[in-house]
This record gives sequence, C-alpha cells and structure tokens, in this order.
Amino acid sequence: MIAEWERTNYTRLMPASTIVQEQAATYGTPPSREVLEMAQQAVRDFHDCFWWWDEKAELKTRDEVRQVVENLRKSGGHRAWWVAQKIHKCL
Repeated sequence: MIAEWERTNYTRLMPASTIVQEQAATYGTPPSREVLEMAQQAVRDFHDCFWWWDEKAELKTRDEVRQVVENLRKSGGHRAWWVAQKIHKCL
C-alpha cells in the first residue's frame, strides 16, 4: 500500500515533458584491444588482487575490465589504484 502511494506521488512530481528512455547496455560490448591488454597486464602484475582469477583467461567484455578496475582499487595499494585509474579513463 505504501509502495503504491510512493509510485503515484512520484509520477505527479515529474514534469510532463520528462521522457524516460532506456539506454542501450554497453556492458557486454568488447572494449578496445589496448584496454583489454592493459587490464590483462594488470591481472598479471597484481596477481595478489586476483588470487581467484585464472591468469591465462582472456578478458573479453567491459564488465570484466570493470571488475579488474574495481579489484585493483579495492585491494591493490597505491600503485594498483593508479593503474586502475588509467584503465578506467580508457573505457
């Protein structure tokens, strides 16, 4: 009952000209070859951050590259954080 009230009041607050469109998902599209190589090298260089990841597995999607960036930032230290920043800028 509360959810129904919130939904109806939210739509009343939106301007009439607001059009909600879905964006195409870019997560499954392959990134450039350079970005993939940078991320793959980061997996090799910072293998402590990726103990569960097979080093020989190839990265193929933006999701996988984003996961590399996230893990570098989370548990890689300062040097890994800068590498993650460089990869993220190229995405």
